[in-house]
Amino acid sequence: MKKLLFISLFVIILFSCKNQTVTSIELNDVKLTAEGPYFEGPNSFQSKILNTLKINNINPENVDKIVLASAILILPDSIEDGLIQDFSLQLVSNSSEMKKVAFINPIPTGKKEIELTVAQEQDGINEIFSKEEFTTLLDANFSKDFETNIQFKAKLKFNITTH
Repeated sequence: MKKLLFISLFVIILFSCKNQTVTSIELNDVKLTAEGPYFEGPNSFQSKILNTLKINNINPENVDKIVLASAILILPDSIEDGLIQDFSLQLVSNSSEMKKVAFINPIPTGKKEIELTVAQEQDGINEIFSKEEFTTLLDANFSKDFETNIQFKAKLKFNITTH
């Protein structure tokens, strides 16, 4: 009886284990742009991301899960402390819903590199990444009007689990 139980347990474990691999993809120079002037309240900056899976030799059909592991936002020198109250980072493609993946509120003072808090709920990113092109959207909540054009840079790290 013990032998049968042991064999059954072994078979269940064997078949329940998938051979999964986690690959990290770093997008270190994402340029988020918008033309000014910017008005008090929310303003959106965006960047197109092209062929991320294809460039990294990952077949979209083999992807089990994609999560944003980290997001660092680099502020331009023209941004003074207190100008922006909070940031929200989202991903979207032409055929998917927008997904909020990171945020920070309030913005820490005196820093030009800001680590965003990664969202716990990131369902739906697989669908966005499976497209040849998707958009990274940064919403910045300004405390006052601002005239000068701004370009933010972001460093994004994604963990992609494949089978």
